[in-house]
Amino acid sequence: MPYVVRLSPARFEHLLAGVVLWVVCLWWHQRRGEKTLLHPVAVLLAMPGLYLGTALSDWDIWLLGIGGHRNPLFHSALPYFVLAWVWRTVGIEAMIQRLGGVRLNLAVHVGFSVGLASHMLLDIWQYGDVRWIPGGTLDRLWLGGHAALLGGVACFPRVLLGGSSLPPRVT
Repeated sequence: MPYVVRLSPARFEHLLAGVVLWVVCLWWHQRRGEKTLLHPVAVLLAMPGLYLGTALSDWDIWLLGIGGHRNPLFHSALPYFVLAWVWRTVGIEAMIQRLGGVRLNLAVHVGFSVGLASHMLLDIWQYGDVRWIPGGTLDRLWLGGHAALLGGVACFPRVLLGGSSLPPRVT
């Protein structure tokens, strides 16, 4: 997968948008009194997930060719939920929590969802055309709706990951 590691100007632009949205997400958590993701280690450990999230939507170019770019399977929240399900089903989540604790697991989930959301928001800004969806307005509604869903995952991870395994919220 050479496309993943190559940092082209477009990849850098998506990564920069991801970092900006990550800072907004950290600000949101800080304002709500959620300290789990504000630890410097959690911020650093979220970066690989963030980068993967910004890059994953473009894997359709590598898999399907440029004619299949921006199809709704890759430019949606579906990759996050599929990988989160695999993460949990295969047992990676339990292993990560044993090794690095809940903070690491949460950082990876939130980083990945923020990366995907930022990619879709940048595509809205750049008037991206989603294949199989007619019209520019419906394309942007598709991207915006899925970015909002992923933003909800990033802003309220306790709902998705189950509050019982997370440290108590500081108010």
